[in-house]
Amino acid sequence: MNKSIKLILAAVVAVGMLVMTGCEDHQERYETPPWLGGSSIETLEEKGNYTQFLALMEKANYKEPISKQLFTLFVPDDEAFSKYFKSIGKNSVNDLTKEEAVQLFTLHVLRNPRSRFQLVYEYAWSEFQGPDQEQKMGEYASLFHRKPTPSTSTPYAEVVKYSPANLIGQELLMYTGAKNVPLYTEEFWGDFGGDLNGSDYLYMYPGSTWKKDYPSDLKGMNWHNAMVLPYASDPAKPEIKELEVRTASGFIYYIDRVVSNMQSIEEYMRANLDKYGIYYDILQRFAEYGNTKVDEQNRIMYRKSYSDPFDLAHERGPSEGNEGVIPPQNMWTAFLPTNDVMKNYLDNTVLKYYPSLDSVPRVTLYYILQTQLSSRMVLMSALKKGYFNAFGDAMTIPESDIASGFMCSNGVVYESKKVLEPNVFTCVPGILFIDKSYSTLLYTLNAANMLTSLSNPDAHVTLFASTNEELEKYGIRYNATNAIVEFRSPVNGKWAPMNTTELNMFAQDQIYKGRLSDFGGDGGFVELTSGNFLHYGNNQVEAAENQFKGEKAGVDEIVENERNGFLIKVGKPIESRLVMGDYIMADPELSDFAKLLLDSKLLAKAQNTDTKEIYYNLKFLAGAKYWTGFIPTNDAMQKAREAGLLPAKFPTTTAGKDSVNNFIMYHFVKDDVVFDDGKLSGTFKTNRTYKDTDGKTTLNATVKITNIPKNLSIYDDSEQVVFLDHEKANILVRKGVCHKLDTVLKYYK
Repeated sequence: MNKSIKLILAAVVAVGMLVMTGCEDHQERYETPPWLGGSSIETLEEKGNYTQFLALMEKANYKEPISKQLFTLFVPDDEAFSKYFKSIGKNSVNDLTKEEAVQLFTLHVLRNPRSRFQLVYEYAWSEFQGPDQEQKMGEYASLFHRKPTPSTSTPYAEVVKYSPANLIGQELLMYTGAKNVPLYTEEFWGDFGGDLNGSDYLYMYPGSTWKKDYPSDLKGMNWHNAMVLPYASDPAKPEIKELEVRTASGFIYYIDRVVSNMQSIEEYMRANLDKYGIYYDILQRFAEYGNTKVDEQNRIMYRKSYSDPFDLAHERGPSEGNEGVIPPQNMWTAFLPTNDVMKNYLDNTVLKYYPSLDSVPRVTLYYILQTQLSSRMVLMSALKKGYFNAFGDAMTIPESDIASGFMCSNGVVYESKKVLEPNVFTCVPGILFIDKSYSTLLYTLNAANMLTSLSNPDAHVTLFASTNEELEKYGIRYNATNAIVEFRSPVNGKWAPMNTTELNMFAQDQIYKGRLSDFGGDGGFVELTSGNFLHYGNNQVEAAENQFKGEKAGVDEIVENERNGFLIKVGKPIESRLVMGDYIMADPELSDFAKLLLDSKLLAKAQNTDTKEIYYNLKFLAGAKYWTGFIPTNDAMQKAREAGLLPAKFPTTTAGKDSVNNFIMYHFVKDDVVFDDGKLSGTFKTNRTYKDTDGKTTLNATVKITNIPKNLSIYDDSEQVVFLDHEKANILVRKGVCHKLDTVLKYYK
């Protein structure tokens, strides 16, 4: 058996299927075949120029486990160590502390022996991700390129600057998660869509090398910033090179430099405050300190994280979660503007309206931070094809806007010459983010998750904006201490967190899908995103509650946005908190019909559990989104009784009750909102139902409407034509509109 075959067989014996699966159970040394050769330590000792690596192994207390178990080692030579120690102002391993030695050495070692193939392809989600006899390639292929190590950063002290309130000003001892060293291979670049020739890699790792002196048949492989060096295993055939060196105790990969202590993006920013201090300072407003533990000296240690913006302190990056289940996969990207770029941007936007960053809305700061980040490792070659930011906005980032790249342990940092702006800043709601007079509306829209729908350049919108002062008068404010939108109960005047349904409804009441800028003349009616309706005219706007209270909102200013519509500054918010039942009960001219509804148990008193308000619920309205109520006046009801269409008293028989129910339901048009504006004519179904001639099919009785502006007429089932008085028309309510009729509708001939 020749030597190469023996080596292959040895690898099979040493690795087996357990290693191929990436199992974390550490493998003990097997009995070494006599033909295999020495262990990893013996191999390095025999080479002679790896004394510093062996000394580092010794100081880190790894010599014994590596001599007894199976490992994969990434090994720089003595010359590489000399360059490294010179760069950090030290002479040799002797100058390192025990903790520093462990931190450095563990960046160069993996548990279990891994051939190149087994490094490239992982076992994850209960299946092998590489090619095998049953499939050409697994779903993730080589994308699990980050390899977990036990290396961690040295604990450090940090003074809490902004939150939480109980820790501000305190110095905490911080610890980090374990580092995951990225392995870059030609297979990875192919699967990830990067440049196989290494241009993407070299931009992120300036000063590193890619495939230097590689033979044409050997695929590239780098361990973080270090290139794996080709190695001729057979001295008789120096032209045949490979990357892995098989030993009796695992695999060795020779690398061209020391992998120095890896900083996370969080650590990199903190170490470069002279360059990224402003961005980092804003980010600290979202910092959280938790996962406490006690070290060997009985000191309490904290682990830092970030809420809302991507957690740049988390070592697993976007692969947060599933620790110990699957290897980490992707990495963050941070386009970090330098301090001068950030200062210029802030001075010309938010700080024109706010005295300092401390008073800028948190949501504005969040969008500034998050827009510079991506949950995917962004390559320079990919930027040329297009880029979508964290909010899904399409952006163009020319290479000329990027000064340099630097790879951290959990993602890449690109020094940016510009602050990237999200669509939400450059579309209709942009003014809200910088003008402090509209911060409450901003918080409300954000809490209702409506900002995304307002920032699509391809979808035109009109946003009605009222000031903080007017919103507070109405009963809505933002509680900065508790970071929540509050509503003041009209019953007891107490402020409390605004009900989610009501908050969403209010936010949607301020938005019209489309372009609306002419509010003069008689105007008209439009449907808001809430499904409620708005009347505009004479440079005023009103929804149901505005109309009911006689408080129309004046149009103060129309701000056109060149990308997607208009922002309309109004004197009062768009108010729709008026349900049909409340309107019917409140109008004295409709008291007879209201009593009939109550007697029929179709209208019932209810209480809002949040605000304690009493309201009247018209029960059947839950059956449809849109309604038009043709409500008979007291005069109409009296004439109906005199004509025998209604009983003088509420009936007690089932037949009598059914007759009254049919009468009531025939006055409500279901699924349509009809104004007397000349727009909707035709046959409309009412809420009265009956059985078809087959006795099974349920049908809705209908009315025919002829709609001429300010002159609407209704043709009912009795062939009667009822004319609507324009002065009694178009009474807005939630879910639709009411019209007062001076003649009742008849559902039978």
